[in-house]
Amino acid sequence: LIANGDITTPEKAKFVLDYTGADAVMIGRAAQGRPWIFREIEHYLTTGTHLLAPTVDEIHTVMLEHLHDLYDFYGDLTGMRMARKHISWYTKGLAGSAQFRHNMNTLQTIELQLQAINDFFVELKTKNERLVYIDPDAEDAKTDSSEALAA
Repeated sequence: LIANGDITTPEKAKFVLDYTGADAVMIGRAAQGRPWIFREIEHYLTTGTHLLAPTVDEIHTVMLEHLHDLYDFYGDLTGMRMARKHISWYTKGLAGSAQFRHNMNTLQTIELQLQAINDFFVELKTKNERLVYIDPDAEDAKTDSSEALAA
């Protein structure tokens, strides 16, 4: 039995497994732009503790690799347009990301997209070595487990 639906944090994954008796959880939307959620959940289920947030450099690298795969697969124009939503997912909730995402949607070349991404991540790193979310919607603030299940 596999449980799914709005499992966005390690705590929610544990609660759903405990509450339902399921053998596993399936993560969907929560992994969009946050592929590290799988290791966070696995670590939490194994140890009961949280991992440190990913480093800015790590996510910058992962995101660039992902975008280059999109550009290669879809071609320049479609790849650039497809990349916009992925860039939005990766950056949602990070300091300065609302303006960054707005500007990203106006850029018309891969080169401009990549330069804007590099500039954004360089700026992030001047503030903190690790990702810091300022928007609770992006990080899904830890909620009471009963509220999580009811949602």
